[in-house]
Amino acid sequence: MLGCSTERKLRLQIVSILPAGRAWELLYLLTLRDFKLRYQDTALGLLWSLLKPLALGAVLFVALRFFVRIQVDDYHLVLLTALFPWIWFQTAVLLSTPIFASNGPLLKMVAFPRYVLPFATILNNGIHFLLAIPILVILLLVSGQHPNATWLIGIPLLASLQLALLMGVILLIASVDVFFRDLEHLVEVVLTMMFYSTPILYPLDQVPDSWRPVLLINPMTSLIEAWRDLLMSNTLPGLDLWPALVFTLGALIVGFEVFRRLEPEFADAL
Repeated sequence: MLGCSTERKLRLQIVSILPAGRAWELLYLLTLRDFKLRYQDTALGLLWSLLKPLALGAVLFVALRFFVRIQVDDYHLVLLTALFPWIWFQTAVLLSTPIFASNGPLLKMVAFPRYVLPFATILNNGIHFLLAIPILVILLLVSGQHPNATWLIGIPLLASLQLALLMGVILLIASVDVFFRDLEHLVEVVLTMMFYSTPILYPLDQVPDSWRPVLLINPMTSLIEAWRDLLMSNTLPGLDLWPALVFTLGALIVGFEVFRRLEPEFADAL
């Protein structure tokens, strides 16, 4: 929940923005606020957004490559090119699930487009993901691989798809969470299950053929594979991305419809 001084300041800024209908300016304000507050009063600041996934990647690499002995070429790249976009997805979902419930006072004090709250959190985590891409570039260059111009098309394409997927999923679960707070704990369990059923620790081509259709039920499977193909092989996504596209479209339709129906009751429930 926002601190009193921060909340009062934000209220004044929102009130000044809304009469002119500048929703995008409100989105910018909230995204900037989250970006500034995330590592406020920490010595390393923004570096934590890079150090945490790198530290996790290092631990997983040592455990799986040297203890479990996974035999995959350039395994550190296979792991990190999937881990970075997954952390964007996971962190955005975890932080946004209670976004309406934890901002009750703000929702009651002034009318504004509620969907901007989760959208700002998704964008904030997307910015952290984009800031980590130079780390991947350095690792690729050290390994003798060279990014090319396909990144200029592929990164915006995949980032837009992941943003849309997140928006649909989060609007659904954040709206329901206002009325069913146990959902926050259920989401943590589901994300843990998704982590192991998404080809992050292993490439999809290492999965037995009989199990691949099961993994493709998970929308992040085809999306993570598309990120890995782009970042490691400079390959633009193709028809293999269809499960993520279908699920994203469905999530947006369902998410916005649930949000539209439940939003008028947020203030009373909070």
